[in-house]
Amino acid sequence: MTIVVLIVAVVMVWFRRRRHQRDRVTRAVVEDFPDAIDLLLAALHAGYTPMMSIDLLARHAPMSVRPAFRAVVDRYDSGVRFGSALEELPRLLGAHARSLTDILADGDRLGVPIDQLAFQLSMAARHHRRRLAEASARRLPVQLAVPLVVCTLPSFVVLIIIPVIAATLHHLNISL
Repeated sequence: MTIVVLIVAVVMVWFRRRRHQRDRVTRAVVEDFPDAIDLLLAALHAGYTPMMSIDLLARHAPMSVRPAFRAVVDRYDSGVRFGSALEELPRLLGAHARSLTDILADGDRLGVPIDQLAFQLSMAARHHRRRLAEASARRLPVQLAVPLVVCTLPSFVVLIIIPVIAATLHHLNISL
């Protein structure tokens, strides 16, 4: 019976760690995505083509999003059209990269200027990152309540209550 409980506990810890790792990677991508869009905008304003900008992101973007841009460059270098190669971004980064993919693909296919659309996307991504940070900040007091109670309450009892009880018992001449 003990072995079964131990196995269940190990499996639960393993699943929890896996979910925590996946959440951490997703959070890193969401936090770094606006920076990647800003770098894309800087490259576009510097005169780079969209493909050259993606290549720049594959080399200099934040580490959490760099593999997705590297995959786009690899698919493009293997002969796939730019619009089709961009399909790697939502697959690797998630659904929030779909809008960037659509903007870049439309710019390539239709020849529309993409810098204003990418700027608006950058603003939206930064606002989303800020909302997530605010939500995390609102959860912080709840997360800190348990350690605060577990650490502060025993020290309060040891430093304040026990000496008062001991002094009272001493004055009453009651020995423990």
